[in-house]
Amino acid sequence: MRILDLHADLGMDILKKHQEGETDVLKNRHLDKLKSGEVMYTAAACFFEGSQNWEEMQEMVLHTRKELQNSDVVWIKSPDDLDENSTKISLFLTIEGMCGINADTENRIQWLRDQGCLIGSLCWNDENTLATGNGGNPARGLTQEGIKAVRKMNELNMVIDVSHANEKTFWDLIEYSEKPVIATHSNARALCWHDRNLTDQQIRALAAKGGLIGLNSWKKFIAEDPANQNALMLAKHARYMADLVGHQHIACGFDFMDFLGRDRYDISSADQAQNLIKGLSETGFSEEEIKDIAYRNAFRFMRENL
Repeated sequence: MRILDLHADLGMDILKKHQEGETDVLKNRHLDKLKSGEVMYTAAACFFEGSQNWEEMQEMVLHTRKELQNSDVVWIKSPDDLDENSTKISLFLTIEGMCGINADTENRIQWLRDQGCLIGSLCWNDENTLATGNGGNPARGLTQEGIKAVRKMNELNMVIDVSHANEKTFWDLIEYSEKPVIATHSNARALCWHDRNLTDQQIRALAAKGGLIGLNSWKKFIAEDPANQNALMLAKHARYMADLVGHQHIACGFDFMDFLGRDRYDISSADQAQNLIKGLSETGFSEEEIKDIAYRNAFRFMRENL
């Protein structure tokens, strides 16, 4: 079954490999795994952990654009580029963390959108000029510059991602965004206690605002017990959240980073993505509901909000 993945740190890998002299990074290192797992649509996320300046942000975005332009893939720039029957891998640009936006906020958001960035989070785990991540001061949330960023993103139909935001920032984003927000790669805290996962109250708030939650396959966000860090348990996160707010708010946001040498288990890379489909079936989802979670919910959201 085809899958749309809302989060993959491909931009980071592309830039690193380009700096080492490689070309055709998508073709040589990623496309075969994506095809094997039927991940037909995925994010090319440009990841910034908090130390990068604006020029470094621009560098990764431009290198990722170059790969999208020169590879045999479909570059999704608007909802019109979403094709349910595409035989080519389709990718879209996203931003994880905006630490480099420490001045000229609205123009820099405009630049990101002009490059084709469709989704963006204001922070990673860091504190920056715009917002506060999971590793920051719990009492600090969205800043005045962050509010400017939210309003500009709303204006440009650039979707706001709340994954990595601390709870104060999360609730500020719920308040200040006039449009739905999404958690591209987060699970349910009730099943795995981690501050990167969402509380029941956050899950309900995202759903009430019309948002989506992408299932994250990183094992530490699936279960605290290593014996349960697998695709079936990830499917149980989907079951839990669907019982709470309805399956129409659930999507995929695997955050595969096997190219960084992470441990391999049954849902650790794109070529294993179908293990989640099997797990969803085993946890009681119908075939039509599984198609919704696999890609149709994300299709609908992108068509309505981009």
